Amino acid sequence: MQEGPANGSEATQQASSSTGVGVSQEASSSSSSSAAPTNRSGKRVQVVGAPPPGPPIPRDGAESDHDDNEDARSDAGSIDSDAPPSKPSAHPATAPPSSSDDDLEALVSDLTLEDEDLDLSHLSLKTRDLRQLNLPRFAKHLKRLVLRQNLITKIGASDVGALEKLEDLDLYDNSLEKTYGDVLTAGCPNLKSLDVSFNALRHASNLSPLAKLTHLYLVQNKIARVRPGDFVAPLSHSLVSLELGGNRLRKIEGLEEVTGLEELWLGKNKIERIEGLEGMKKLRVLSIQSNRITTLAGLEELGGSLEELYISHNGLRSLAGLAHLPKLRVLDIAGNLLTSLRSDSPPPPPLGPGLETPLVHLEEFWANDNQLAPGPATLRDLEALLGPSACPQLDTVYLEGNPFTRAEGSAYRRKVQLALPQVKQIDAT
Repeated sequence: MQEGPANGSEATQQASSSTGVGVSQEASSSSSSSAAPTNRSGKRVQVVGAPPPGPPIPRDGAESDHDDNEDARSDAGSIDSDAPPSKPSAHPATAPPSSSDDDLEALVSDLTLEDEDLDLSHLSLKTRDLRQLNLPRFAKHLKRLVLRQNLITKIGASDVGALEKLEDLDLYDNSLEKTYGDVLTAGCPNLKSLDVSFNALRHASNLSPLAKLTHLYLVQNKIARVRPGDFVAPLSHSLVSLELGGNRLRKIEGLEEVTGLEELWLGKNKIERIEGLEGMKKLRVLSIQSNRITTLAGLEELGGSLEELYISHNGLRSLAGLAHLPKLRVLDIAGNLLTSLRSDSPPPPPLGPGLETPLVHLEEFWANDNQLAPGPATLRDLEALLGPSACPQLDTVYLEGNPFTRAEGSAYRRKVQLALPQVKQIDAT
């Protein structure tokens, strides 16, 4: 299999869903790949924060809102999200001085003008260094430029904006406060992948004219909302994967026109309900880990396409609604508040049943760190809802960290194996 794509985004290195925080390519998500990172157990995780991993999001909803006023100020009355802030951020005091012209030339001395790939990562490059590198000389052939982990505050028409053949631009972990979409539209019309994760962006402005962009990574910025006009044609027609994890979003909005999206990564925001996805008839992967979701309502229109759902570390108390997602192969509900695998009976409309309707394509089931009750009822539910007759393709289950696993003690794994004989992996070992 593939909770995060694989770019700067698709965020950065963090813990698995057992930590309560998604991971980013979000470590890297180098924009060159669309596959999500995995943890040591092989679980797909979304990169939305830099290491070390943080604590789980509080279950009582007491998550800190200290930045709410700042979000409101940045959004209120904002016409152009790329407007520069009143007080520019300073570079770290420990950053080395800008390199001399000779040092910069040495960086690319072994390259030829025909090279298609240029990696200038982690070199403390500043904006003026980009100009001294004379990037336009590579314009006729360069397709991939990696500038991650530098000190770049802006890009312009005389440097990155002059690379007319560029398809993959990685600006992960710099000091950008604007997207410079106008520069990219004018100078890089062939751009397919853009990673501006781990910067200081407050909006996703001026990117809609990028007609060939398929993968966009905006992980771990300061984006409080997606505004009308941020994702419209032609970008809305070309975009396949979008990563917005680790921002300040409270609502899924502004994506109504992105109807061709196949992967949407929204982990580690402040979203309270699933909405605004009705037009995404091609969506295969939805990651909404570490938010404030309490119900599966809002997924009803995704049943024809959704294959992977990552909704760990929220506030779910019921699985009602899963019956709308018959194509699910991967289901991650770890770190919620579930006391039973069965839904309320009868399920409240419009949700409908949960696991009572078999997910015959399910391959991986993650329900660790919930509140599944001790006693024979949980084991009976496992056999009835996830056994070979209901989920014949189920290969992996994670159930550790529940009251029932602790109560069973050393006999836990043997009893689960008897209930789910088709499963090859139980928990991490």
